[in-house]
Amino acid sequence: MKQKNTVERENIAKRGASSRAPRRIRGVIAAGLLGAMGLSGCGMLHPEDYPTDTAKLPKATSNPAKISKATFRHSWNLTVDHGTVYCKLNSAGDPILYFTAPNGTEYALNSVTGNGGRPNIEDIADGSVGPIRSFAFSVCDVK
Repeated sequence: MKQKNTVERENIAKRGASSRAPRRIRGVIAAGLLGAMGLSGCGMLHPEDYPTDTAKLPKATSNPAKISKATFRHSWNLTVDHGTVYCKLNSAGDPILYFTAPNGTEYALNSVTGNGGRPNIEDIADGSVGPIRSFAFSVCDVK
């Protein structure tokens, strides 16, 4: 038995680690490829799910300003399809931003003195209202 083990060791020594390394390398490469293929569909971003028109928000031309879902497109996350944005300055000079829904209800777009009695715009939102808030600040700049 000792002789057989010795012969096997000699054969392995003759072949060296290089005969075993390709198997290991092939195994690692195969595992890597399988992992990459398995993960390639996970978290994949689809351009149609993320339209790129956010930079094309409307420019305010009046104060108050009428806005709608048609104008804001995918950035519109309100449960109503249109309304009016107002900007007034409070006694401290801070902008009071609010949105009036079609039914006449006024919603606060920011938390400043002067908006205290209005419900928050988040009450009629299904997502971010950031684009509408940004637009509301531009309404303040209209002279």
